[in-house]
Amino acid sequence: MATIQYNPARTVKAFIRHFKPHSFFADWIIGPVGSGKTTGIFMKLVNLATKQVPSPVDGKRRVRCAIIRNTAPQLTDTTIVSWNIWFKNGEAGTWHATDKRFVLRFSDVEVEVLFRALDTADDVSRVLSLELTFAIFDEFVEIPREIIDAVAARCGRFPSQKDGGATNWGMWGSSNPGNEDDWWHEALEAANKYDEDTTKDTNWTYFEQPGGFADDAENLDNLPGGRGYYTNLAKDHTPHWIKQYIDVEWGYSISGTPVIATFNYDLHVAKKPLAPNPHLPLVGGFDPGMNSAMIFGQMDLHGRLLVYDELIQRDMGAQRFITNRVQPLMRVKYRDYNFTVSPDPASSQRTQTDEKTVLQTIAKHYKVKIADSNNRLPGRIEAIEHFTTRLTDSGPALLIDPQCKGLIRALRSGWRYSKSQKGDTSPEPVKNDWSHPGDGFSYLCKFFYKGIQSEAKRKLPAMRQVANMYNMR
Repeated sequence: MATIQYNPARTVKAFIRHFKPHSFFADWIIGPVGSGKTTGIFMKLVNLATKQVPSPVDGKRRVRCAIIRNTAPQLTDTTIVSWNIWFKNGEAGTWHATDKRFVLRFSDVEVEVLFRALDTADDVSRVLSLELTFAIFDEFVEIPREIIDAVAARCGRFPSQKDGGATNWGMWGSSNPGNEDDWWHEALEAANKYDEDTTKDTNWTYFEQPGGFADDAENLDNLPGGRGYYTNLAKDHTPHWIKQYIDVEWGYSISGTPVIATFNYDLHVAKKPLAPNPHLPLVGGFDPGMNSAMIFGQMDLHGRLLVYDELIQRDMGAQRFITNRVQPLMRVKYRDYNFTVSPDPASSQRTQTDEKTVLQTIAKHYKVKIADSNNRLPGRIEAIEHFTTRLTDSGPALLIDPQCKGLIRALRSGWRYSKSQKGDTSPEPVKNDWSHPGDGFSYLCKFFYKGIQSEAKRKLPAMRQVANMYNMR
């Protein structure tokens, strides 16, 4: 194979070099269009092939890899075309068109590369019967979880033990960001991020390139127009597309109408962490149940609702939620704060599991105040929109700490009305993972909104008296 001159960008270089020695690994990189990540997935294969122990039979380093794309047209028109730019038939190896197979050869390395699509059940069946060392997924967000899990079990099966067995094995892929509704978003949030110190108990590692407009945007030297490439590209696309494919922000579902259409990410999400004020009341809006959420916030002296924290939990009753989640947060961050829980009014009803109400369970630990016995959605939306539609002398009346990712996701579109195939919108929001932080936030907003309304009512007689004095003149 002829010598290849290749200088990867910083994130792509880290991605190429990363693997778990003598163990299964799964590495995933996302970035903007044109960022060089597709080339990176090919070069990672070259790098890892050189680390395979030579066969004790003939000294060859043999690996087998499947490069997988969602459809045959995408595979042929995009993935294979990109491969051929770097590894040409007759120079880097031999192309077998009949079975879409390329045998890459260099030095003492022999890599059998199988290009596979997932159009039909037969295609999927053939992929899931392969004996592989590695698997690569081009545009991995288009691949279902079931395929990823099944292919993972096929890695490490080549070469055979008589040829030394697989030294390292695993899978990796590149993609633009998908939608936050996709299972991929949650899976990558749970993965280890390569540039963070936290170590999670998982074989998955997540790499994220800077956005195309970022100061440290990557691969600009290889793009037509350099930095101007993304500026020109953005002219013909929607803001939603730009955020997803240039700014590297996960998109949101457009399959239903958001409950809070007035929420504006750029306006209502703080650019840096918010600092709570120990001298102001702290309130936790609480949506109870086995899947529950509590949203923590304060109203500052400018009339702004500042949201600092969220606790979102699955399969946990009220007592465990308080003991395992709320109390540790209060001890660490909000010790000695004047804290009140504002729950769903339905929490005063007895639970199905015992004779206690959720409200009684909470009241053993914290002050409880139900803002309004009326739990209907329109009233809660009115309370939220009081803050999302107003500006104060210090900026927007709602500001959410960027760490509250569940609430932000809910307000962007996760908490939404469903649409029928006919396009009709349901009167009630979909019950999903995002409806719980949305409901909890509504109880927080209603707590402060009712206080504002009560204050206005107290002032109303005096205001009327002043108005009458002017009218008598």
